[in-house]
Amino acid sequence: MQLDDTAHILGSADFFSICNLEQRRMLAFASDRVRLATGETLFEKGQVTDGAYVLVSGELVAKGTPGTGEKDVAIIHPGTVMGQLALITRHPRRATIVCVSTAELLLVPRSAFSKLMEQFPDVARRAVELIRNDIGAYVAPLREAVRKG
Repeated sequence: MQLDDTAHILGSADFFSICNLEQRRMLAFASDRVRLATGETLFEKGQVTDGAYVLVSGELVAKGTPGTGEKDVAIIHPGTVMGQLALITRHPRRATIVCVSTAELLLVPRSAFSKLMEQFPDVARRAVELIRNDIGAYVAPLREAVRKG
């Protein structure tokens, strides 16, 4: 995959829209391509990984925790970012991700994103805002349940 192609893929990901083309090229240069076969696991719930994954092609599923009522969630849209919080901290994954059909992904390393944030503080500010919104959306139903309970 060419550098500009990889930068374009990152540009299709909502999270990486906080970066300009040159910044995405920097991340693309540091990214690793990952290929999964049907049935392979990308990562397990609770595992800490070295960065975030971006779906290039294929289909994955985020597995719900058995016995909790959580449902499996299909991940089918190219540009979907899995684990953006892992770009700034060693945070355990919230779900197990399994490959449903042959998939290609990009692993954007935390170390590369950290260097980018050091060089471009505006990217760091935008990343914090996006992650804050993501966590807020995740926590809102919990707050509502507590309020009702």
